[in-house]
Formats: sequence, C-alpha cells, structure tokens
Amino acid sequence: MAGGEELGAGGRAFRRLGRGIVRRPWLPIVFWVALLALALPLFGRLNDATQNSAANVSSSAPSAEAAAELARLFPNSSSPTASYLLLTGTNFTQPEGENATLAVAAAVRTDARLTDVASVSTLFSAYQSYLVAQARIALPFLDPSGPNASTETASVASYLWGPAASFYSNWTRLLSENPGAAPASLDYPALEAATGDNVSEAGPVLSAFYGGVAGDLGGFNSTAALGGTGDCPSAPSGALACADATLRATAGAIAGQLDVPPTQSPAFVSGALAALGIENWSDAAALRNATDLSVALESGLPVGWIGALARAFPGAPPSSLAVVEWAGGVADGPVRAYPLPIPVSVSRPFLAPGDQAALVIVAYSVADSTTTSGGGQPVFADVTEINSVVPGALVASAPDGGLSVVQTGPAPLDQDESTVLSQNLAVVLPLTIGILFLITLLYFRAPLAPALTFAGLGISIGLGLAGLVLLATIFGKVDPTALTLENTFVLGVGTDYSIFLAARYREELRKGVPSNEAVVTSVTWAGQSVATSGGTAILATLALAFSGVGLLSQWGETLSLAVLITVLVSLTLVPALLTLVGPRTFWPEVGERAARRRAEEQRRATEERGYFYRAGRRVQRQPGLLIVLILAVSVPLGYLALASPLGYDFYQQLPGGAPATDGLSSYESHFGTGAAFPTQVLVTFRGPLLVGGLPNATEFRDLANVTALIAGTSGVAQVVSPIGEYGAPLSTWLNATEAGPGQQADLALALEPYLGSDGRTVLLTVVTSSSGLSAAAVGTLHAMESSLGSYDRGHPDITSVGYGGGASVTSDLSAQTEAATERMILAVSIGLVIVLFVALRSWVIPPLAVGTIFLSIGWAWGSTQLVFAYAFGLSLYFFVPTVMFILILGLGIDYNIFLLTRVREERLRGRSSKEAVREAVARTGGIITAAAVILAGAFASLTAGDFLLLRAIGFSVAAAVILDAMVVRTYLVPSALHLLGDRVWPRSRTPEAEPGPSP
Repeated sequence: MAGGEELGAGGRAFRRLGRGIVRRPWLPIVFWVALLALALPLFGRLNDATQNSAANVSSSAPSAEAAAELARLFPNSSSPTASYLLLTGTNFTQPEGENATLAVAAAVRTDARLTDVASVSTLFSAYQSYLVAQARIALPFLDPSGPNASTETASVASYLWGPAASFYSNWTRLLSENPGAAPASLDYPALEAATGDNVSEAGPVLSAFYGGVAGDLGGFNSTAALGGTGDCPSAPSGALACADATLRATAGAIAGQLDVPPTQSPAFVSGALAALGIENWSDAAALRNATDLSVALESGLPVGWIGALARAFPGAPPSSLAVVEWAGGVADGPVRAYPLPIPVSVSRPFLAPGDQAALVIVAYSVADSTTTSGGGQPVFADVTEINSVVPGALVASAPDGGLSVVQTGPAPLDQDESTVLSQNLAVVLPLTIGILFLITLLYFRAPLAPALTFAGLGISIGLGLAGLVLLATIFGKVDPTALTLENTFVLGVGTDYSIFLAARYREELRKGVPSNEAVVTSVTWAGQSVATSGGTAILATLALAFSGVGLLSQWGETLSLAVLITVLVSLTLVPALLTLVGPRTFWPEVGERAARRRAEEQRRATEERGYFYRAGRRVQRQPGLLIVLILAVSVPLGYLALASPLGYDFYQQLPGGAPATDGLSSYESHFGTGAAFPTQVLVTFRGPLLVGGLPNATEFRDLANVTALIAGTSGVAQVVSPIGEYGAPLSTWLNATEAGPGQQADLALALEPYLGSDGRTVLLTVVTSSSGLSAAAVGTLHAMESSLGSYDRGHPDITSVGYGGGASVTSDLSAQTEAATERMILAVSIGLVIVLFVALRSWVIPPLAVGTIFLSIGWAWGSTQLVFAYAFGLSLYFFVPTVMFILILGLGIDYNIFLLTRVREERLRGRSSKEAVREAVARTGGIITAAAVILAGAFASLTAGDFLLLRAIGFSVAAAVILDAMVVRTYLVPSALHLLGDRVWPRSRTPEAEPGPSP
C-alpha cells in the first residue's frame, strides 16, 4: 500500500474510517438498524407523500399564470378534478338515450358511498340551468310591478277593439233589420249607435276606424286605400274580416297618438291588434295569446317561450325554488317538448356531433391527490365506486342492450397512472432484486456475499423511502414515479458500491492479506472510488432537483437523498459486516480452496491471462485504430439521437387496455381529437365589454377579429367564443341597442360564461385538430401566439393575452425542460470535472472522462430511439432524454472513476502510465463489468413494466451503462490514456515497492 503521504488527505481519511470500523464493527450496524427502526412509522405515510404531478409547471410559467388568472376571474369554471362518464350506442336526444343518461346520473347522485362528489352534470341538468336563467329574464315581463300583463292586455283590447266591435254589432243588427237597405246606408246609424255605447271610448279609435286616417288609409266606410275593391259594406260576407283589417291599419297608424289605458307600451298595442279581432277580443284564450305576443314584442323573447311560462305560472309570481323545480321537470321530459331549443353552447360540452355519444361529468370537491389521515385516496375510491355502480344503472335503463359507458377524464387517468405504477413496482422491485441477487451470486460464486450486500440495500431502501416522506412533508408531495425510480436507483448503485467494496476485499484476501487489513485497504481505495462515484451521482441528481421542472425536481430531491444514504450505508455497514463475517463471506472459497484460488489468481496475473489482459494488450497495440472505429460507430447512432422526434402527450405513456386510457381514445373519437385537453385563451381589454348592460362596440370588434384570427390558424378545429358558433354574430352584439330589453338581458346572460369577474377579460376555448397535448397542438399554440401578438401590438384596447390549457402547459414544460437540461448538463459536466480533478489530480483526464460519457449517452439515446421509435413506433416523452442525460452523467462516471482511481493507485505504486492502464483494465475489468451488468439489470427491469416513460428510461440507462463499461471503459478510455502517456498525470513520488504485478 502506498504511504500516507501518497494517499493524500482523502485517502488518509478513508483509511482512518476503515480502521475505526474494524475496531468497532457493531457500531455502524447498531446505528443503521436503530435509524431504520425510528423511520418505520414513516412508511405508513407513503401514500400521503405522493400525488400525480407530471404536468406541474412552475408558478412563473405563462400557463401557470394563465391558470391562476382563470381561477381568479372564473372561479366556477372548473373543479379540482373530474370524471367523464362517456355513454355511446344511441341517439342521446331521443327517449332511450335521455333515460340512460338520467339513470347513470341518478346512480351517481344517490350513491351514499361516494364521499367527495361535488356535482353531477348532464345535458339535461345544463338545459335545466339554461331554462332557469331564461325564465328569470322573462318572468318580470309577465308580471310587471304595475298591473299584470293579462289585465293590461284586456284593458288595451277593450280600448282598441271595443268601439269597433260595438259598431260592427250595431251594423249587423241594422242590416238584419233592414234587409232591403243598402249596406253602406247603415254605416252612419251604426256609428251613432256605437258612439252612444262607447261615450268615453268613441274618440280617435272609432273615428279612425270609421273614416280612415288623413286620407292615406280609408275607414270601414271607404276601404279602397286598404287594397280592397270598395268599402267594407259593399261585400257584407267579408265585412268582418274587412273590419278587422281596417282597425289594425287605422289604429296602428295613429297608435302613437292614442292614450291607451293603462299603458303606453307600443308592444301591448301591437300585440292586441295582431292577435285579436272583433270576433274574439274578449275571449280568454285569445287574450292569453295576445298577452304572450305583447310580452314577446316588448321583451324581444320568443312568443312560444312566453306562452310556456304563462301556462306554467298562471298565478302569483313563482318562487326561485318553484322555477328550478319546474325547469327540472321540463328538462327530464322529452326533448321534442322543450319550450326552447337546446343552444349549442349548452349541448356541445355534453353531446357529441351526431348525438351518438353523451357525457355525464362528475366533479369532485377535492383534488385526486388528496389523502385521508389513514392514507386513503377518497377521489380514487369514488372513481372505483362509480365504475361499480354505473354499468348496472345503464343496463337497468336499457335492458335491450346496445349501450355502453366508460369512465375517463383527469381523475380516472391519474388513477390509471397510480395503478400502473403500483403494478410496475410490484413487478419491477422483486424482479430487480432477483436479477441483482443472481448476478451477484454468479460473480462471487458465494451464497453469503449477495445476502451481505442486500442487507445494506434493505436499510438503504427503507431509509430512502422514509426520506421521501420527509421531503414530501417539507417541500410538497412527489409524483408516484419517484418511488419506482428511487427503488431501482438504490438497488442499482447500492449493489454496485457494495460489490465494489466486497470485490476489493476479496482481492486483498487473495493476495494473502489478513482479513481486517483487507477491510481497511478496501475502504481506503475502493471507498474513495465509491465516495467519488456517489458524489457525482448526488451532483447529477441534485441538478435535477434544481431544474425548476416539477417532476424532474421531485425525482432529483428523492434520488439525491437516496444516493447519499446508500453511499453512507455502503461505506460503513458493508465493511462492518465484512469485518464480522470475514473470509466466510465467500464460502465455499475458504481454506484450501481459497489457497488454490489465490494461487490461480497470482498465476493469471503473472501470465497476464484473461479477457481484460488481452483487451489491455490490444489497446497498447492499436489505440488509434480503436478510437477511430468507436467514433465511426457513433455517427449513425448520433444521427438517430438528434433526428428522432419526441412525444408530448404524457397520457400516451400509459398502457392501452386501461379503461380510462381507452375511454380517452373513445372520447376523442366522438368529441374531437383535441376536445379532451383544449387551449384556453384569456383576452383582457382596456375597457369593459358591457357598458350599462350593452356591448362596447370597440371591444367586441376586437374580440371578433381575435376569434377570426384564432379560427384561421392552421390546426385549429374550433373556437368557442361569444362571437361565432356558440355565441351571436357580431352584428347582433353591435345592434343590441335596438333589441328588446329581454334580448339585451339574454345577450348579457350569454356572455356570462365567457366574461371574467373583472368585466374586461374574455375566455376563449380553442380545440385543436390534434390531441391537445401533442407536438402538433403546441405548434398550433405557437402560431396563435404569433398572429395574436402581431394583432395585439396594433390594438391598444387589448392589454394582455394569456394562454392556458393542455398545449400551453405542455409547451411550458417542454421549454422549461429544454432550458433546464442545458443548464444541468453544463453544471453537472463542470461539477464532474472538478470532482475528478480532486480525485485524480489531473487537468487532462477529467474532461476526457466526461467527454466519453457524452459518447455513451449518444449511443444509448440512438439505440433507444432505434428500438422504441423505429422498431415499435412508440413516441418517447420529452422528459426521457433529459433524465437519461443526467442519470448517465452521474452513473456512467462511476466506471470512469473505478478505472481511473485504480490507474492512479497503480501509478502511485510506481508503474508507468501505460503499465498502470493495462493493470487497471485487467484488475477492474471484471468488477466493472459485473457492476455494469448489475446496474443495467436494475434499470432494465423497468422495461418489464407497462409505463412507457419508465421503460424508456430503464432501457436507455441500461444500454448506456453496458456500452460504457464494455466499450468506452474497456477500450476508448484506455486507448486515449495510452496515446496521452505519462504527461497527463502528476509526477509520482518514489514508490514503497518495486513496480510489477500488484501483490
């Protein structure tokens, strides 16, 4: 062993650590077991520490700011989470479909086992709300604060039609009494009689009816001006119709001059004239129709709707509860009997085009990440309960079959993610342990060695999970993927660290070194490598923690703490166990068998036999050629790595066959590909949209232009706006001053869902022709941003435009991840160079080592794309290359460290650079390969799961580790060191022993 001076401060510290463990081996064992015992209560809070947060962005991201504005200005626009019950198989505006929808909704509303359902919405409940709002607009016109509408109509009818009816009654009486008289000769006597009958009302109405109006309109006595062939009396059989037409024309012409009691409302005059006649002016049914028409004319609302309300509430003004109950009864009745057609703005969220699919939307009062004190997840429990009761309710409503229902939406999709991850963990964890146990067993050929290794791993995993709970308590909950990734990471690196220490211990035993001294040597030299390797892994995972991207930060926090714990356990607990168990660790290689093995190892070292000695000699003979060949292979793989597209849809990472994911596909096929995750555009204007309840023309013109710009953007399938398909044409808004007060109120009501509480911000919903989480949707979003940005700059009345929703969140996540990746790669690379410089005392080797890792990363990413994208047609999520880069930077350097620290050790023993490289490759080749296979096996086990994101990460890291160990560490780095020679190393002092094969 080199002297203390050559060891340096770090080496001396590790030697002291080794000696301390040898003196008191029970101390670290008791410490870690006691710490694990203290951590046990935290395991019960694991469920409470996790929540689905893959799509979380930082609060400063534009999409997060837009979401905050949406929550502030539109507080009732969304719930913490929701389920979509998708019904298919019939026309859902027909009785069968309506009954099925109502039955499913009732099953959810009445299920007492559902604990956190806030509301259940259907097309019919939405129509009920629409009817209630329309009724509140119309009812005041039916019962004004003065005389009620019916009384007013009767009074107006008496004033307008009473004198003419009296005249016509007297005229027909005189005609029957004087059969031979000319009908026209009876006009004036009838007028005198009518004047006597209507002393107070025989003024302008009767005068105009009889004599006409200012020569333009003839009266009953002369009707040629009305388009007839003569006066009304000239054709007694048509006199009644002629009299009706005469009064409507003449009274209508002077309506503004009439003092009509008890109102001056032109609508009631027009309604009474249009709906009544001499023959029915006092008939109750006719008066009801006249009242409906008058109210409709006055309010601007449909006459049929006014009639329906009048029939529903014939007496005193109804209470709000009565209106709601009445509207509910109407909405639950046949659609064909609805008093108002279902507006598109009401039907579109619930009814697919063609009416062949319908939604029942279940909103929850809490987020699906909420957990109870006992660790339960109430929303997921509700999702499961809904899945159990809804199919039966559907079958009961449609026993003939043909209908189907599936639950999808945010809550079920998140439950699918949690379920898939739990299932993966149940498969991956035992598979990983089994693989690592088998590889360790094969490497050491001793059953006790893997048991000793896994004792430390068990403590590392347990404390790592407890640490995850603490981190979640301090910094916020983590995504469930962190559990799977942490366990895999700890098992991989922990096994590597443990077997590296155990292998060095066995190497020293084979040299004939006493057991305790072998433990000290193992901690002194292999311990430095483990600590350096662990430090680089912590550095890399800490870079993830400070990435600023929610999911990556959570992974970084949990992994960095888990690696720290694993390093400390490996450096203390494993040597303590080796001290206590001693050479029996490698049974049956004990006694004479150990002696024979030791002799064989000495002979192999002397004769330089074995694969890695041959590899070392090959490097010495042709270093340049090997470097050229390796770099040549890198070109096509590098091209694949750079040219292959990435996926943006997180839910595509879930496996097919799960109800929620299949339901999402069905939902998109019926409602539109981009309907599930639309983009929300918040347009804020300088002035209010409504002034005095009427539209502000400037703002509405700008809004119309913005809507048109969005609709004209390539990739936009639909824009939900108050101006357009769901709203009214721009002309209707601009001409609102000319509409009736009911129409104006209806326009203001129609604007409510789109208008924020500030009165200046409008919400537009944009549905893309591709999935709202896809790269195409992100491209469409950027095109919208560009066109609206140009328009915004030229129109100062628009103060801001914000973008939220699926594509916006995805875009921000992608941009944040890309920026964070660049920062992290730079920071980790610099950090690794510094760590390697401290460990190796060379300025040249650290950047060389880091550069070779980038080569491994390029190979691994190219191989991953070749397998996943080209062979299987799978779209890899954009997180994958970032995670792969950082993890491989942190893990791939391990084998550089294991090799280079051994080269430095051999240099300190007095060997030349070339000799040290050859000896280091030979001595560490087996253990590095074994460690690489172990780590690759750990990550490769992730591919056994169904979660594509973790499968891709597992495959890419496994490929990188194997390529790094078998090619880069075995051939490329030694070739480069061979060409560089002694000048890259600091001068060695005189060695304690002559160089030669390591003793």
